[in-house]
Amino acid sequence: MRIGVVACDIMKIELDKLLKEIPQITEITYLEAALHCYPKKMKETIKEQMMAVKDRVDVIFLGYGYCHSLKGIEDEIDIPVVMPQMDDCIQIFMTPQKYAAEIRKEVGTWFMSAGWAEVGAEMVIKENHLDRVVKYGKDPLEMAKRLFTHYRRGLYIDTGAGNDDYYLSKANEFCGTFTLKLEKTEGTSAILKEHLEITKKIAAKAAAARAAV
Repeated sequence: MRIGVVACDIMKIELDKLLKEIPQITEITYLEAALHCYPKKMKETIKEQMMAVKDRVDVIFLGYGYCHSLKGIEDEIDIPVVMPQMDDCIQIFMTPQKYAAEIRKEVGTWFMSAGWAEVGAEMVIKENHLDRVVKYGKDPLEMAKRLFTHYRRGLYIDTGAGNDDYYLSKANEFCGTFTLKLEKTEGTSAILKEHLEITKKIAAKAAAARAAV
């Protein structure tokens, strides 16, 4: 059984905890979190990584949601690929139902898992391509704050990945920067775990078929 993992760095904290229990993992690649800011580049980069490992594994687990560009990517490579069928990592960490409920509660919510809290304001700047304004003598963070006026709440998602005090402090720092009210909610790694179990079953079948030849 040989399992490859290609995943977003945002999910590293949760995935590392789960992957320690799966000795069949033979390839792990984490890609920078900001890739989703450039959807076309994101898809190309992920496919390159998948192609690089596909001949050394039986199945690839893709640690991403659709992220605006990845729907159907499983069908674009000749190896089994397992990927949560959800819009993004926030839905993966909360479930789509809970995510929708929190949006109804407060539309102006900025969601933060541990990984999101870690990257903080830097990701807001990259998501809005504000790093470009430096050449015009402008402060990217100050411009980000202006764009952030429609947000009211920062919601930290505790997925049980560990070191929660540290990540909660990073979330609090983010909320202080953007003048948001910090709240906390319980998240889950269950969706990732479920899809990793599916991945293991596919790998086991491939290994059995190889042994029978």
